[in-house]
Amino acid sequence: RVQVQRMLERQKMTEQEAECVRIRDIKRFVDSVLGQRMRKAAAEKMLYREQPFVIARKASELEPEWQCEEDVLVQGIIDGYFIEDEEIVLVDYKTDFVRRGEEQKLIDRYRVQLEDYAQALERMTGKKVKEKIIYSFTLQKEIVLQEK
Repeated sequence: RVQVQRMLERQKMTEQEAECVRIRDIKRFVDSVLGQRMRKAAAEKMLYREQPFVIARKASELEPEWQCEEDVLVQGIIDGYFIEDEEIVLVDYKTDFVRRGEEQKLIDRYRVQLEDYAQALERMTGKKVKEKIIYSFTLQKEIVLQEK
């Protein structure tokens, strides 16, 4: 609540935006095992948020019907990652509506995105991504992506 108030005072957020913040959901995340791991990483100056990246991908990998082998630049912003035991833990927050038991929908929907993020981070840092995690605010849980 204090942080939301500060953002309002600094005009980083509107009143309307502040009303949409679900503080209870954020508290659940912060208190979760993943939230605690991130808190520890932050204390060790090993937490990174909103990291921009650019990566080259074959056009046909993005859209199979394009049938083109030219490279296309994909850019985006990684929600967060942290260094733990000299390896990277990649975190992507999602607010999509899914029901309990439908976690696979999020995995299927975002696997390629997280793989791109992981590849970009490994190139940028020279470190291995050991975990790719989706945190679903709807389900209030973390979903660890297993390697294919």
